[in-house]
Amino acid sequence: MNVFTLDEDDDDGRDFYKEFQDKLSVTDSISIPLTKNRRRKSSTASNRNAPVNRLGTSVEIGIENSYINEESVPVERIISAGKPKPSDFEPIKVLGVGSYGKVLLVCENKTGKLFAQKQLKKASLVIQNKTVERTINERSILESVNHPSIVKLYYAFQDEQKVYLLLEYLQGGELFQHLQQEKFLSETNASVYLAQIILALEHLHKIGIVYRDLKPENVLLDSNGYLVLTDFGLSKVGLNDEELCTSLIGTPEYMAPEILQDVPYDYAVDFWSLGCVMYDMLTGSPPFTGNNNKKIYDKIVANKLKIPFYLSNEAKDLLLRLLKKSPTKRLTNFDTLKKHQFFRKINWKEIETRQFTPPIVPIITDPALAENFDSDFTDMAITPVGSLGAGLTINNKPSTTNDFGDMFKGFSYTDKDLSHIYS
Repeated sequence: MNVFTLDEDDDDGRDFYKEFQDKLSVTDSISIPLTKNRRRKSSTASNRNAPVNRLGTSVEIGIENSYINEESVPVERIISAGKPKPSDFEPIKVLGVGSYGKVLLVCENKTGKLFAQKQLKKASLVIQNKTVERTINERSILESVNHPSIVKLYYAFQDEQKVYLLLEYLQGGELFQHLQQEKFLSETNASVYLAQIILALEHLHKIGIVYRDLKPENVLLDSNGYLVLTDFGLSKVGLNDEELCTSLIGTPEYMAPEILQDVPYDYAVDFWSLGCVMYDMLTGSPPFTGNNNKKIYDKIVANKLKIPFYLSNEAKDLLLRLLKKSPTKRLTNFDTLKKHQFFRKINWKEIETRQFTPPIVPIITDPALAENFDSDFTDMAITPVGSLGAGLTINNKPSTTNDFGDMFKGFSYTDKDLSHIYS
């Protein structure tokens, strides 16, 4: 690919970050071949020793064999009367697999309505207290956020072994899947998707939420092709002017340099990720890649940005502004961003009210077929309701809800418009 290199006037991060290098696990220095569909995995400082799951967007944390009771047969337990429970939903397809569980397409028995059911294993979550906290934060974010470009939560509940989030089923699938088919997008089409992401990020930042995991895998399309952000498990809630983030967290290819340098950071990291997604849309890959996490981190911090010659001057300029290694020099003002010449064809009011025709209108013959999702997932066998497999044992006894104490207290939620169904 013919490229030209853009030099920045700041050298932040050019000095190699030795202290951070010391934190990298052995796993990070092993060359791991990229999957054929280059699906990116989210990571935190605490899960980097987990084994690679080449089918999923993340990794599965294993539980030591000494904790497994092979003879235990978990049974469903209703936590609260009048609340939905797993058997109220019939599983149809696997939509995705992640670090602590999976996402299923399910049908609500009472209404026939389709949902995306995110189910997370408590046994995996409780290994790290931070993960429990992030799960509860995600549920709180989804309950409180009301925006057309942010996925809607309908139910949250739990049983003895799992917590469940019943989410809006976005039939158009991941933008990632469509990028795989299209290879890359025209600047006009990319600007439409980026505009929708910008409005969603603007709303999140206004209410004190740093997204922290913006990538094409977390951008889904609804049945009409309109964009929706999902997966808030890594988001930071309640950020204010006096507070900064410190967690080493995100998806390697989209993590900002300041996160990797282990210094406090703020909303500016989402603008860096936006630049990476823009680069991905226009070229077919993120700006900094490698065959293991350490190489990716090194490039993000130390390498110069290379931009293909065929991009317009407007696109090159916006990428340079968003991908400044110094957050203080990065474009982080939404008003300025929306006025950039790259978005000269965008009518922001039409984007906000969805009075436009999306670039990609998904082909859907039957919503239950999940045709726009990765067949690596949708072809997976479905586990029947109630057959949850071997459970965690504590003191040689099968785990129960009480074994998790108050960790998930108050997790249940029902959307007010659906409260009559289980009353």
